[in-house]
Amino acid sequence: MKAHSALDSVQIEHALIGGIALATLGLNRATADVDLMIDGEYKEKAKEALKKEGFVLKTETKEVLHFEGTGYLDILLANRPLSKEMLKNSVVRSKLPIKCLQPEDIIGLKIQAYINDKSRELQDKADIKKLFETHPDMDMNKIKKYAELFNQWNVVRRLKKD
Repeated sequence: MKAHSALDSVQIEHALIGGIALATLGLNRATADVDLMIDGEYKEKAKEALKKEGFVLKTETKEVLHFEGTGYLDILLANRPLSKEMLKNSVVRSKLPIKCLQPEDIIGLKIQAYINDKSRELQDKADIKKLFETHPDMDMNKIKKYAELFNQWNVVRRLKKD
C-alpha cells in the first residue's frame, strides 16, 4: 500500500481505522477507501510524503485530510490525548504489516462518526454490533467511557445485547 510506505518512509506512526481495519478484525465490509490515523503533529510531514507518492490533497480540516490520486485515502488526525492513546495502543493484527486500532477504539470512533453524521448511523451501528459478536472479550469499561462522551451508553449496551 502506497500510503503505508510513504508514511513509513518518514517514520510517521499510523494505524488502520476504517473498513480495512474491520477486515483485520474479522468483519468483511465493502469499502472504497483506506482510512488511517496519524498523530496530528505530523500533518505537514504526512502531506508532503503522500504528495510525493502521487496522492492529491482534496480536503483539509483540523481533524482530517482527504486524498485522491493513486487511490482514495482519508487520514484522521489524532489531536487529543484520547485519540493519541488509541494510536499508541494500535497493533499489527493480520498479514498486512500495518497497525490497526484496538476494536474498542474503533467502536469509539464509530460512535463519534454516527453522532457527527447521521447518514452513517445504520452502518456504524451494524459495525459496532458485529464487533461485539466477533470480539466478545472487549474492555467494556473502555467502550463505556467512549459512549458516555456522546451520551450513547444505553444505545451501545443495547447493540451488545441484541
